[in-house]
Amino acid sequence: MDRQQARNLNNYIRLISAALLLLAGFNSFASNHFPLPANHHSVYSVSKYGTEVGKIENHFEVRDGQIRYTSKATTTGVTAFFFKEVVTETSILNWPDNDTTTKPKQVSYKLKHKQKKRKNQNIIFDWNTDNSVKISSTYKNKSSTTQSRENVWSRQLIPILMSSDLQQNSSTSQNSFLIANKGHLKNYHYNLIGQESAIVNNKTLVCLKFKIKKQGSNRESFAWLSKEHNYMPVKIEQYKNKELDVSMILKKFKRLK
Repeated sequence: MDRQQARNLNNYIRLISAALLLLAGFNSFASNHFPLPANHHSVYSVSKYGTEVGKIENHFEVRDGQIRYTSKATTTGVTAFFFKEVVTETSILNWPDNDTTTKPKQVSYKLKHKQKKRKNQNIIFDWNTDNSVKISSTYKNKSSTTQSRENVWSRQLIPILMSSDLQQNSSTSQNSFLIANKGHLKNYHYNLIGQESAIVNNKTLVCLKFKIKKQGSNRESFAWLSKEHNYMPVKIEQYKNKELDVSMILKKFKRLK
């Protein structure tokens, strides 16, 4: 792997770090309208051209009505020799007035680079009484503000949203989410491809395979969601211009109290 390929690692790690959660079981604070995985820590291996180039560690916790999800992507092996980078994402959500019959509302999202600090991103979600939201973003030292009357999320939360859809209705085959990223609002759409097996830690899992694509992008991702794990992804492949660019697969996960 050359130096340029290594330098590109932080970009696709951030793109696929949206698909990081794997867990069986519900959180006690989740409602029937928005099921949540239990508190946990998980680790995924990231590969490019068949070689491991990084890992992603996730920490998901719900406590006192607040949802906090942190993901840390790190280069490993030979890639780390050429380009040692750590990218951390953190999403925080609150349940409005501790009302578990509604969806939680995101209040902040932060993305932090150890090396490429200019690409750091900060988003604040300011919700109004009429459920409209003001999104204030900072990216590459530039600030922007936009408004929406729809529910808006960070990209990092896409797997939780898909899991929630399928836990409510296992026949769900497609949906779209409005995602705030880099000062813009874009729709991410997923649709069911079909049933397909995935080998994870030497175990064959029967999964539902979904395609996920951002509005106007030449990239598309495929996620294998396991019913055994509440329809959370056990495997991800991302394609650019129809060619496999990067993949990731679950290596470890541990429930937390």
